[in-house]
Amino acid sequence: MPRPENPLDPDSGPVAAFAVALRELRASAGSPSYRTMSKRSYYGFTTLAEAAAGRRFPNWETTRAYVAACGGDVKEWERRWKETAARLNRTGDTGADETGERSPPLRPAVPEQARRAVTATRLEPSPHGSGRDPGMRPFPDDAGAYGQRGGPTIRRIMLGAHLRRLRERRRLTREEAGYTIRATASKISRMELGRVGFKERDVDDLLSLYGVADPDERGHLLNLAREASSPGWWHRYGDVLPSWFETYLGLEEAASIVRTYDIQFVPELLQSEDYARTVVRMGQEDVPEDEVERRVRLRMTRRARLGEPNGPTLWAIVEEAALRRPVGGRRIMLDQIRFLAEVADMPNVTLQIVPFALGARIPVNTPFTILRFGEPDVPDVVYLEQLTSALYLDKPSDLDAYGRVMNNISLSALPPQESVAFLKRLSHNI
Repeated sequence: MPRPENPLDPDSGPVAAFAVALRELRASAGSPSYRTMSKRSYYGFTTLAEAAAGRRFPNWETTRAYVAACGGDVKEWERRWKETAARLNRTGDTGADETGERSPPLRPAVPEQARRAVTATRLEPSPHGSGRDPGMRPFPDDAGAYGQRGGPTIRRIMLGAHLRRLRERRRLTREEAGYTIRATASKISRMELGRVGFKERDVDDLLSLYGVADPDERGHLLNLAREASSPGWWHRYGDVLPSWFETYLGLEEAASIVRTYDIQFVPELLQSEDYARTVVRMGQEDVPEDEVERRVRLRMTRRARLGEPNGPTLWAIVEEAALRRPVGGRRIMLDQIRFLAEVADMPNVTLQIVPFALGARIPVNTPFTILRFGEPDVPDVVYLEQLTSALYLDKPSDLDAYGRVMNNISLSALPPQESVAFLKRLSHNI
């Protein structure tokens, strides 16, 4: 049973009244847990719980995340928040949020489309090809190479999560499950995390151990195991791909939201072809030209997914240093910056620039990506690329930490419209 919240008297002041209204909204949404709301909103569950605690008046961004996670009317709640903030200003209340800081200005840091991208757990397909100038062709014609959404990687994760729940329901240890299929507890752990492929025979034996007798359920799960073991479209690029990056490609393909922060280079999904070719060649002068072209084609095929009807929502934040650093000469950089300004007009792309003028206020010195999926059984994943390997983080504490940092960066960066204007000014100075 969830721990009940402390009772509040709505007549004791505007902060308490606002907190009571938030609690009523949550109750009307079926009283979702704060952890569930955290997954929907990218805000820490402690922050969301504090918003309705009534001790301090929450800032607007926290309120918006709370409301959206409960399916409330964001515009109506923005009006209520402004009214409460005005009352607090008149009475001299500090209006501090849970961090002890005053609420930020009411001007949103990102457009409504981008805010919806963060709070949605499921995104309806949108006509991404519309709203773009017909003469602009930022994506190659072989965009269909991605094929059906939800490749083998996401199927492995879904199947592994289901097998874990079945095992826990029977109160069996990983050692006991491993004994049945002649495997170690470590392998069972990797299977449940979706890090390895599945043998149909192993899944069949585990289903018997877990008491799954319904033929339809067994058939569905065994079919999922077969699909999870099939190679992804990127398999044909295996000769130019490190094994640790193949996992990322599978996750990227299945993601409904991709949020990325880059410091040194333009994010790969937004690179022009010449810029990508120059980056691929860096430090690898001895790589054959045909291998370079295959790597570039792989990157362009990934980029093409943004233009598909079921493509993801991309929210990219780029440091000014990445745009000032000369990559391949003036012409290539000029084309890249103009390309960024064009792609930023797409309805499923949000681009923000972190200018030098901001100063050293962001406590992160490495690029990272957060992937979110439409399937409820699949947790978010934080991707950190290293020189010869990569980290894939999915623990709640890691997701909370990186989600907070990403939100703070987006609030500090230039809003999307100002970012596009910045790119246009920069193009005249290269």
